[in-house]
Amino acid sequence: MSIGMALLVHDHLPRATALVRGLHEAGCKIALHVDAKVSDADYNEFYQSLSQLTAVKFAPRIHCEWGRFSLVQAQLSTAETLLKTFNDISHVMLISGSCLPNRPLSELTDFLARHPETDFIESVAVGGMNWIKGGLEAERFSLYFPLSFIKHRRRFDALVWLQRKLKLRRKLPKGLAPHIGSQWWALTRATLEAIIDDPARPDYDAFFKLSWIPDESYFQSLARKHSRNIKSRSLTYARFDFRGKPMMFYDDHARFIEHLDSFFVRKVWHGAEQLYASLLDSNRSPEPRNPDMAVAFQASIDRAESRWLKGREGLFMQGRAPRLIDLNTATTYTVLSGFDRVFSGLAPWLQQQTGIILHEDIWSKDKAKFARAGELLKRNMASSRRIRDNNAEGFLLNFIWNHADDDPIFNFNPNTSPSLAKFIAKDKNARVYHIRSAWLLELLREESHDQSQLHDRVQRLALKEQAQLAALQNGRADVRIISLAEIFAQPGAVLEDLLLSLRPRLANQNREIPAFLPHDGLEAYAEFLKDAGVNLQTDFDTALDQDGE
Repeated sequence: MSIGMALLVHDHLPRATALVRGLHEAGCKIALHVDAKVSDADYNEFYQSLSQLTAVKFAPRIHCEWGRFSLVQAQLSTAETLLKTFNDISHVMLISGSCLPNRPLSELTDFLARHPETDFIESVAVGGMNWIKGGLEAERFSLYFPLSFIKHRRRFDALVWLQRKLKLRRKLPKGLAPHIGSQWWALTRATLEAIIDDPARPDYDAFFKLSWIPDESYFQSLARKHSRNIKSRSLTYARFDFRGKPMMFYDDHARFIEHLDSFFVRKVWHGAEQLYASLLDSNRSPEPRNPDMAVAFQASIDRAESRWLKGREGLFMQGRAPRLIDLNTATTYTVLSGFDRVFSGLAPWLQQQTGIILHEDIWSKDKAKFARAGELLKRNMASSRRIRDNNAEGFLLNFIWNHADDDPIFNFNPNTSPSLAKFIAKDKNARVYHIRSAWLLELLREESHDQSQLHDRVQRLALKEQAQLAALQNGRADVRIISLAEIFAQPGAVLEDLLLSLRPRLANQNREIPAFLPHDGLEAYAEFLKDAGVNLQTDFDTALDQDGE
């Protein structure tokens, strides 16, 4: 008996050449499919480098595209080339040009010799098995997919939505039970010939041409029809992340790779010099498999993926943008909301008292103010408002990381960036001092009031703040809500509390406090708005009652 290798090559042809030579030296029969997207010049060079090998054949080339039936056609074409050319093949194993044998090929030959009538193909029944990590499962077979997901994403999504809306359902071909699984399999000659020569194959091919990602379901489904004995597992190790993207093997994995419960691994980085040199060395004598090493490898990958998803305190995987739900800031930071509407000169006062820099305008909508504020940012943080607003959460993370040693503190208006306000409310490292209804002071200081629009404007601002306060009080941030009455009646106590959180050793000292910005007539203005029907929480009534007692 001998093993046939159906090898799909898409890129990095020099690496594929080394793999083919290693397989050929080990006695494998090989059929190659080279993606038609590869240039003729590169293909000709690849062909010439391997054409002298007697057990290597080239299958007709097909233009392959992810998620389309063209990949199944390439697999069928390569398998047919093997079966027609080599009569002594007992099993056909499908691998890619980025695979490498993690065990000597003699072990694979012995293993298949012990299982002469067994097909090794991951084949999971559709529905409820949660094999899919992202995307569609049962709808791969019930909906129509005539468009490329890669080239026509919007139209692809729109067509899926429309079919769901219209409740369209395709009818399965007779005798087909949908299954899905890894596209890397090892099938017996008998099963593969039965699939290729099935009289109903034209119907199956027509059906799968309109299915999504058929290379994960075509052989997996038809093997269930024709196989005498299926072991639902792949002999090629391939791990996928939470998005369904394949894990890449690097030289860092060298000490674990030979202990994995497989005979090939995918996908190996083309620059992994150590892996290519060691795994394709025909004279290598690997250690016996150590299950503990395989467990350690899995645990290491799980930790890496966890850090990729969740990061560490203030530190994230540099290869991706972190998701909002996973954000972690580097250290405790202080957010002042409304203080810039109450106090004049708070920033120089705070620096004089504590040495801490209050970043006043790093969230300003005014380009000039933000540019001036950006001059105080450390470690070359971009002082571009466009960059800041394009990813406000990322800007905050960088700000906290870069100023972690400086007790980061900044003014922030929640209306400037509602998404950022939402994150701050959920951040356990955030310490928020919010002066309730401080936006009233901006209205009070306006030179003219459009009475026709004032009520709606005030009502809108009040409702926004109510939502913000609900988020703050139900989040993880350390929050103190301060009323206007309190800030004007006891400004020293509020500021002393702030200093206590920033510099405990400097608190409880007699000191001058910064001056108030103009606020004459605020109580009367608040009463006017309340009488007009606006639900305000200023606590002025309580303060006046207390003064009168």
